[in-house]
Amino acid sequence: MFIKSLIDIFSNYHHARIVRYIKSNNIKFDKYVDIGTHEGEFLEHIVKLNKKKIFCVEPQLSLYRALKKKFKKAMIFNCALDKKISKKYFFINKLDGTSTLSKFNENSFFLKFKNLILMQKNNFEKKTIIKTSTMDLLFKNIPLKKTFLKIDVEGYEINVLKGAKKKLKEVSYVLVENQFGNHYKNSNFALVDKYLRENNFKAIKDFYFPTLHYKDILYKKI
Repeated sequence: MFIKSLIDIFSNYHHARIVRYIKSNNIKFDKYVDIGTHEGEFLEHIVKLNKKKIFCVEPQLSLYRALKKKFKKAMIFNCALDKKISKKYFFINKLDGTSTLSKFNENSFFLKFKNLILMQKNNFEKKTIIKTSTMDLLFKNIPLKKTFLKIDVEGYEINVLKGAKKKLKEVSYVLVENQFGNHYKNSNFALVDKYLRENNFKAIKDFYFPTLHYKDILYKKI
């Protein structure tokens, strides 16, 4: 798919730029946790930092299997994270990197434009029921002191963070996606920012994606 190939090019540039910032600013961490790993686009750059302890969470089974083959030294979990254990619909998009647990805002201009260029009628190709866990439960017996946490879950960030009340205390850095365009219902990045600040994190750097439809924000524990 041409659109996906173009996005992959932009993503490679975007992720390489973030890792360059990490290296040039001597940002130290011992462990890396990737929530919403997808195909490992960002992970490919992180592994170059030679971190020995890498943990990934990816709910899509086909992507999980591909990650297991590609990143043999990483511990990879096939599940979705939420603020509590439950069963929910997972919406799978033609661009599988935008599959999500979030409910769509049907009035979003961005989603209408996205559907137009993808030549699809709906915001998802299919939906499936999946079990969700929490970060506190999944990492209950895994210490996360000096961890760099990356969250890319298409509007579901606040739910992941609320399921990490205990583990967030151990984390040193959080990289989280802030989408523009009001794509999802009940998605408000101001709540994400407020929650992280209440848990003693400070935003230190914005990384705008080349198409300017979202940015990644790096937070540091203070």
